[in-house]
Amino acid sequence: MRDAAVVVLLFAGVVIQVLACAGVGVMRGPLDRLHFTGVAMPAAVAIAAAITVREGFSLIADKALLLAAVVIVTSPVIVQVVARTARVAERGDLEVDGADVERLE
Repeated sequence: MRDAAVVVLLFAGVVIQVLACAGVGVMRGPLDRLHFTGVAMPAAVAIAAAITVREGFSLIADKALLLAAVVIVTSPVIVQVVARTARVAERGDLEVDGADVERLE
């Protein structure tokens, strides 16, 4: 039973990660690609869970869980930095101008 859970979790994590990478590869612009980076978080958790189920709570499982936590914490920060950099590269600054503001009249 334990091996089946490991296979399911590992398969789910790898499939999710491959689909996210394929989505990043297919999208054209950097801002479109950012939507697929959020999928890396559940994939990292699934792979860490598979390692934890397989090894129990050992040093290797602790490292896997720590790595998944690092991915979960740093992923939003990295997405924000990339989005700001893409906007500055596209527009020259972060200021909001008339074309960016939606008019509700």
